[in-house]
Amino acid sequence: MVEKRQNELALVLESQKGNKDALQQLIIRNWAWVKGLVYNIIYNSSDVDDCLQDICLKLINKIDTLREPERFKPWLAVLARREALRHRQQKSKRPLQLDEELIESKQGEKDEFFENIIEKEKQSQILMAIHSLPEKYREVFIMQHSGDLTYNQISEILDVPVTTVQIRLVRARKMVYEKIINNDKDKVLEQ
Repeated sequence: MVEKRQNELALVLESQKGNKDALQQLIIRNWAWVKGLVYNIIYNSSDVDDCLQDICLKLINKIDTLREPERFKPWLAVLARREALRHRQQKSKRPLQLDEELIESKQGEKDEFFENIIEKEKQSQILMAIHSLPEKYREVFIMQHSGDLTYNQISEILDVPVTTVQIRLVRARKMVYEKIINNDKDKVLEQ
């Protein structure tokens, strides 16, 4: 763990000197958890990709402004949060567009269409359960399940003790499970 942190610190220092390979390695190592963090704020995969591109550009342009290279992950988390919030705010100002995927799926065969609907409903149910979590639980849940971040790394990013991360994760999983179970019970009662 210490070696991995030192290696990341070395990559940050090299990136600040203009080493593009080091910067690329930093982006690759942190991509999954940053994507999860952004998705937690935006909720739309096509918008997430656009936001991630902007985050990469900001990272490239601002890496040399990082004063404490050993605090790279928390710095990147703040940068990603701000950019995601900016994207979400811009999105709310844009007019609604037709869902192209839904239009294309209607043109396919009936069986495939219904299978897609069922699969999307399952995914939607899980996502809704995750989105209904209070932010402090949702954030930990998404960071843990979207990348290879350890509890220690998540605690450093969020600036909370490791035990707090563990407790929040257990509670978040329980809330998601209960939300899905209760939703299934409600559907059965409706029928």
